[in-house]
Amino acid sequence: MVATDKYGLMKLLDVLNAETTNAQLHGNMGDSGALYKVFSSGAVAQILDFFLDHKDFDYSPGEISNKTGLALKTIFREIPHLTRYQLVSNSRKIGKVNMYKLNSHFGPVLLLEKLAIELSKLNINSDQDEELTHIGESKNENKVANSDLNENVLQ
Repeated sequence: MVATDKYGLMKLLDVLNAETTNAQLHGNMGDSGALYKVFSSGAVAQILDFFLDHKDFDYSPGEISNKTGLALKTIFREIPHLTRYQLVSNSRKIGKVNMYKLNSHFGPVLLLEKLAIELSKLNINSDQDEELTHIGESKNENKVANSDLNENVLQ
């Protein structure tokens, strides 16, 4: 059974690692957590970001490497992890080259996509807040500079 939150979304930990026992989850989280297993490196996040942005097509490891800027060796190291967790699937073979595509109908991928969208919204909002803060600071600096000028003119 998959647990859902108040929005009816499946909990990512339950879906990604259904075979993990409660004892494992509550024990040493160092390297046994579901998210740690999937996101074992920053490269995995980059690859998933790429696939989330380009989910309608399949790509060879060379294309993924070129588009992400990651070394081909890194792509070959991480793709098996992503296919094992069914986040990416081997869609077809062209000659000797395997093509990979985001498994966009898989529940955890849908959740990752929602997470990416929500994080983007947070980044946009925090960028706007930061920009407004800088604008406010600039206005205050201008007021101080103008008041200093006015004092000098009056003297």
